[in-house]
Amino acid sequence: MDLASGEKTQLTFGTHDDASAQFLDADVLIFPSTATDPAQPIEPDVARNGNIYNLWTLNTKTGELKQYTDALTGNVSPVVLREGNDPRIAFVTYYKNDYGLHVLERKEPLNQAASSDFGSPGPVIDFQAPLTHTLVAENKKEKGKFEKMFLEGRPPVNVGVTSGGDFFGGTQIAFTDVLGDQQFSMFAASVSQYRTLSFSWLNLEKRLQYAVQGYSQTQFFYGQGLDGIFYDTGVLLDRDFAVATRTVRGATAFGIYPFNRYRRMEIYGGVNYYEEQYDDPGLAEYSESYQQQTFGRTLFNNGTLVPLGVAFVQETTIFREFGPLAGSTMRVAYEVAPKLGDSLSRQAVDADARKYYRIAGSGLLALRARGFKSWGDNPDYTYFGGNSEMRGYDYLSFVGQNAFFMNAEVRFPLINAMATPIGILGGIRGTFFANLGGASWDNQDFKLWTSEASTETPIIRTVCTLTCVQVLGDARSVSGFRLVDGRASYGVSLQTFALGFPVHFDWSWKTLFNKQWEDIAFSQSGGSSAFRKPKFTVWMGYDF
Repeated sequence: MDLASGEKTQLTFGTHDDASAQFLDADVLIFPSTATDPAQPIEPDVARNGNIYNLWTLNTKTGELKQYTDALTGNVSPVVLREGNDPRIAFVTYYKNDYGLHVLERKEPLNQAASSDFGSPGPVIDFQAPLTHTLVAENKKEKGKFEKMFLEGRPPVNVGVTSGGDFFGGTQIAFTDVLGDQQFSMFAASVSQYRTLSFSWLNLEKRLQYAVQGYSQTQFFYGQGLDGIFYDTGVLLDRDFAVATRTVRGATAFGIYPFNRYRRMEIYGGVNYYEEQYDDPGLAEYSESYQQQTFGRTLFNNGTLVPLGVAFVQETTIFREFGPLAGSTMRVAYEVAPKLGDSLSRQAVDADARKYYRIAGSGLLALRARGFKSWGDNPDYTYFGGNSEMRGYDYLSFVGQNAFFMNAEVRFPLINAMATPIGILGGIRGTFFANLGGASWDNQDFKLWTSEASTETPIIRTVCTLTCVQVLGDARSVSGFRLVDGRASYGVSLQTFALGFPVHFDWSWKTLFNKQWEDIAFSQSGGSSAFRKPKFTVWMGYDF
């Protein structure tokens, strides 16, 4: 179009499509086109239905056309890179369900033609909308706060198996209004027979967002004794008898302020009622009595808590069908629950950071570190282990008011088969992993590692009749670096997808980084090699 006169001139003709032209220089255009060489006749129906884009140039003064690519599945969206005297062309390719970026350095064209070979100008018809709209002033109104609520997408279904063999599953149903300002959601989940229900309302009308949530949550962990913390370690119990539960019921109000699309601040406050106990009534009674005699109070928290907290969140992670691909995630939170009458009181700090480095196409180095600490009259405690947190250890078997773990994983594709929105169906990915972590209590003498020489006495076996007696072996000297109360593991894993859900097969080896120390510390587990035997675990769920 001539800007001065407004006169329009048609430059390309024919039954094919031309799109998104850019100027290479003052006279030459570069654009994607579904045109084919006019010197090679094809059936009119084929030409009319052609939809494979390739890159062409047009000299607007001479009408000369040149074809520079001839791809089977299409090249689109050319962009001129003006570097030096000879500009290059960047463009998008599409091949086997994948988009890619390429750069073209123009040399000899594949085909040449004149624009007149495809036809001649016809009448220029101004665009006319097939349907016109008229605003009726009396029909205009302000949207109601909860107007036209509807189901927001298909509710997701999550299923899985923990590394301890327990099944879990859950779903979330969300309703939102026509502009997405108001959102109501219901979340339900279950691990083993322990259930969680929550209902929430989120207001997104303005930058400062707020929400209210009510919930009832029951979670379990394995309170195995922890060197005499919950009950006397001389009492030997099967792991299944040591299941402890935490039930929290209450409501919380949130304020959320995003600084930008990647970072936000959250503040919250609420009222919770805690119930913590062993599933087995006999062990619950014995444990409570033992804790009162040993510490002067119970470690399990039962009562009302009024928490106030603040958290900083950063999220730049990029996801693909199989999970994270690059970026980072971080959440740092501080919580305080003041003493109000008979309420529980404590403080806690919780930090979780994850970093992802992309390797080649879809390979990944994934790093994670989490730390937790609580103090006060009724300190909180966290529990972790198993699945992707500490591979090779029992699910939720680490418990403490001071806790940390670190993970390093190299993930790589082995077989990519049929990528879909719900995952790579039939594909297999491999992982090399290493973990380090530990948990403790303030009244527990916790030492992560040592290099000091010492003399240790191994436990050969434990004999139990009415009471339990440990049979000790000969004292041995130990030297060199070793983990004392910390734990570590390493190994390999294979991941595939079943009905869109990730399934992991882990082969893990526990280690204390010192064979002499392992022979002593774990001799009661069946000999010096028991600790280093590979453990095979199957679990279902997403990686961190």
